[in-house]
Amino acid sequence: MWISGSDRDVTWDHARAAAAAVDDAARLAAEQAAFTYRDGHDMTGFVDGTANAPVRRAAEVALVPPGEPGEGGSHVLAMRWVHNLTAFHALPVPEQGRVIGRTKLGNVELTGSDLPPTAHLAWVQIYENGRELPIYRRSVPYGTVGEHGLYFVAFSADRSRYDRMLARMLGATDDGVHDRLTDFSRPVSGAYYFAPSFSALNDLTGPEEE
Repeated sequence: MWISGSDRDVTWDHARAAAAAVDDAARLAAEQAAFTYRDGHDMTGFVDGTANAPVRRAAEVALVPPGEPGEGGSHVLAMRWVHNLTAFHALPVPEQGRVIGRTKLGNVELTGSDLPPTAHLAWVQIYENGRELPIYRRSVPYGTVGEHGLYFVAFSADRSRYDRMLARMLGATDDGVHDRLTDFSRPVSGAYYFAPSFSALNDLTGPEEE
């Protein structure tokens, strides 16, 4: 489950209540506390999630369309990335922008010759027949002074989008080129999940007893 809020005490109370509500059917396997960093920035100092669709269109991106198996549900990817901020912040600010694909000040997307082929932005945007195949990101910073990074959570109508994105980022494609951001951040855990719709969950519980 994903519990989000502005105050840690409130989110903790709600998370504990949610876990108790499903205690008969599920058990807590893992949890990760996180926080908002500087009004929606990643710890690198760059704005995070700028490629997201507007909230009003989130369902189009995140939910399996009607008529398809699992309709109304969502394919979820959760990954924990550990940042090497010392190495990243040692780069000149313009070079940091070339790693990400946007300027740090102003959050302006680089284009043309200013956008290196290894920039993060160039690798996480997936296209098919000229049309972008987006995912809906809900990533959050986490950690302590000793270890910190990004807990990446995303929702998609199609799981294969994640496969293609990660293969490109990690250099597992034919050209062998990798996302330069992975020189400064490494994945240490990851898992796919499927979040069913409320209708599907209600069907699983069977008819209500009178």
